[in-house]
Formats: sequence, C-alpha cells, structure tokens
Amino acid sequence: MILTSKKRLKFVLENKNINNLKFEQLAYFPNVNFLMKISLGLIFFTMLSTVLVYAETITDYNPTVQIVENAHLENNFQYLDNALFSSYAGTSVEIINNDIVSHKFVSGVSNNYNAGQINYDEFIFCELGEIILPTTNKYSVKNLCDFNKDERIITDIIPPGESISISLTDLGTYRIIDPDYPWIEFVSYIFPKSQTTSDPIDEKIIVEPQVPQTVNVITSPHIQTISVDGTSYDLEYVVSGMTVTNIESDTESMSLIFSVDVTDLIGILDVTFERSFFDSIYDNVDDAFFILADGDEVVSEESKNNINRNLRIEVPLGTEELEIIGSMFNNNELESIIETPVIETPVIETPVIETPVIEDNQCGPGTILENNICVLDQRCGPGTILEDGSCVLDSIPVKSSSSINSKDLIMSVTVAFVIAGIIGIILALISRANRNKN
Repeated sequence: MILTSKKRLKFVLENKNINNLKFEQLAYFPNVNFLMKISLGLIFFTMLSTVLVYAETITDYNPTVQIVENAHLENNFQYLDNALFSSYAGTSVEIINNDIVSHKFVSGVSNNYNAGQINYDEFIFCELGEIILPTTNKYSVKNLCDFNKDERIITDIIPPGESISISLTDLGTYRIIDPDYPWIEFVSYIFPKSQTTSDPIDEKIIVEPQVPQTVNVITSPHIQTISVDGTSYDLEYVVSGMTVTNIESDTESMSLIFSVDVTDLIGILDVTFERSFFDSIYDNVDDAFFILADGDEVVSEESKNNINRNLRIEVPLGTEELEIIGSMFNNNELESIIETPVIETPVIETPVIETPVIEDNQCGPGTILENNICVLDQRCGPGTILEDGSCVLDSIPVKSSSSINSKDLIMSVTVAFVIAGIIGIILALISRANRNKN
C-alpha cells in the first residue's frame, strides 16, 4: 500500500508516541523480579517467625519470669522480662527475684471497669467475691475494688536473689500480681495439652477454670477380709469419688478405721456389716453408729435388716481417715463406751452445836447452875446469899447513895470557898496597888 507523504508522517508520529509512552511507563515501575524476591523473602520470614513462636509455645512447659532490678519503682522502664505467656495445665512457673527488695504474688481478677484509671497509690485489693461500694455517687462504677483475689496462687515472700516455683493447674487465665507493688503483674493462658493446631495467644481462647464435680458413679463392690480377735470376716464396700487404701479394726474403741483418699468434693462410701461381725446396740436396741472423718462427725444414711446393716457415708474432700464406731465385735458388747452415768446425791451434814458444860464451881455468887447454865439464885431475898443450904446476910457492905451524895456536896462547897478566897485576895492586891499609886 502506497501512503501519501501526509499519511506517512502521521503514521510515523503515532508509532513514535506509542514507543515513548511504553518506555516512560516501564521507567517508572520497578523490576518485577526484584518485587518477587522481596515478597518471597517476607513470606519466608513470616513463616519462620510463626514456626519459632509456635514451637516455643508448644515446648515451653516450664516458663521463667524474672523480676528485673528496681522493679519496685513505679517509674522503672521495665518490671518483668516475661509478662505474657501461654502454656498447658500443670505448668510449673519459676519466678526469679533480681530486684533489691522482696516480692510476693497472688492471683485474681482485675476490675475491668477501672481499667485506664488505676491509681497505684490508692490501689484496692479485695478478697474473693468482696465488693466495696462507693460512698458518693461521683463514681461511675459499683465496685471500687481494683483486684479481687481468687486464692489459687498465694506465694511466700521471695527475698532478693531467691526464686520460687508455682504450679498453674487450672485451665483458663491466670492474672498474677504483686500486692505490695501492683504494677508488677504477669498474665498466663493455660490450655489443655490436646490443643496443637494453632497459637493459643493468637486465637485468644479463654477457657473458664474447671471445678471438680461430684459424680455418683456406682462401681463394682470391693471385698476385704478383716481379722478381729482371730476371727476373719469379709467386709463388702463400694466407693465413688474416693479410694480405700486400708481398713483396720480397733477392739479397744470398738471401731473400724478406713484409710481413704478422696478425689471429688464429696466421696461416697457404701459399706455393709454383718451383725455377727460388727454392730451397734444399746439396751438390746439398735443404736446409731458414730462416724468421724479426721475427727469431725459426718452425716450418713442407714438401711438394715436382721442380718446386715448398711451405711452410706458422705466423705468430704481431703479426708485421710474415716472411723466408724459401734458397740460390739463378734457379739462382745463394749460396756465401757456407753455407761449410764451415776449421779451421786450430795450428803448435807447437819452441824452439831455443842452446849458448853459448866461445872458447879464456875458460877459466881448469887447464881446457881440450871441445865448447865448459870442463872440468878432467887431462893434468897435482897442482901442475903445462900450458904450451906440456908440464906444468910451478905458480908459485903453496901454503900448507901446518901453517904455518897453528902461527900460530893462537902467537896463542892470546899472547892467553891477556896476559889472565892483566891479571887478576894487578888482583888485586894489590885485595890492596894491603885491606892499607893494615888
């Protein structure tokens, strides 16, 4: 095809613009191979980091938490070297104190309503379930507690340079804090060991702590041979939530002693006694067994017939020894355990008042002895006394009142004259002195 000069010029310009445009576009874009290399490097680095973190999470069953130096200072740049980690149930965590002061830790739950406005100078620790209400309505929260203890972790004091290990056995979240320095805190997520598919921290799975539940599972009966005074008996029992490690008899206290290991909150022991082997009778009537769990009385239910007696006993968690007390082994009653109290009537003695014995010669003149008592002798008149069985005059002179009165009168008159004479002499001397003066 033959193009005119005008068309040829237009075609050349168009081709030149297209080539220049392609060149300019390529000049502003990086090399494709270079971008691919960077992308592959980032992908590889991400995969390697994920594998390393995941591997550390899988294998780190016993993590270590180190308290850094000067962590007791609130303005310190760091308090712990491992403040957040995850592991599996049964993890043992070692806490190392590199600070210059002692520390201790407790576990619990933070008050989310106070998040972001915590004042460590007024940080309030509360017990499990405790609520402190505000005294005024200026607070926007209904509980002023910043941290409630859950009593799962309570450590001893960790001196400087020392360490301590704690065991995280429950599934879920552990928030562990120093009550003296509440800014020192670390969090641990505990997962079951069967989880191996992903990083627990990335998934943020929070599992509530599991509380042991009482499950009444009736298993096959156990039979143990007990020997009492040379006679053997087969004791049949069934347990649930507990195990029986040993059974002994005590003929002195007429009791059976069970060594137990209770794994549930409440363990159940169903035990059957043959009456010919072990029984509890008082006054020829069935009496209740007395049951002690580590010295404390526990409740039980009983069913019986003429041959056997069956007890269903609830045993609390932590019990180590269960004692069942009856009244007889091999039909031998224990009379010393149940005795009728003897009430002694107190004897009140009547006091004996002894009358003093007075002899005849102990009574004075004018008195005689009658019924061992000296009384006035009224057989003789006034001025007479009894001598040799007859009344005679009393030889003791009796002073009359008139003679006594006359003597008193004479003495009074004499004293009066003496006093008057003295006064007269004094007046005479005074008068004479005045006359000589004149």
